[in-house]
Amino acid sequence: MLSLGTVVGLGVVVGVHTVIASVLIRFFRLRLDTRGGMVVFSLFLVPIVLALSLLFFGQLPVFGAIDRQTVLLVTILMPLLLGFAIDLFWMPSPEEVELARRG
Repeated sequence: MLSLGTVVGLGVVVGVHTVIASVLIRFFRLRLDTRGGMVVFSLFLVPIVLALSLLFFGQLPVFGAIDRQTVLLVTILMPLLLGFAIDLFWMPSPEEVELARRG
């Protein structure tokens, strides 16, 4: 049985990871000119950043009795998919965003 602290801690980690994933995906989508580049960078670099963040959060007594596969699935895959969804459905497309030009 999971304790309330474990569920709340896991929710906080998922929330932080979702913010990290959506910001990184948005950055790649705005800065890269090709669609394939955004997908490649997002699918390979964002999980690495989330895994490194999970190493930090893994030192905290957050996860309790949850097995490793579930923690990896919930804290890396779910925020990655949520980050893609946030960027694709709720953020304006890159063509609508005006980037500052360096002079």
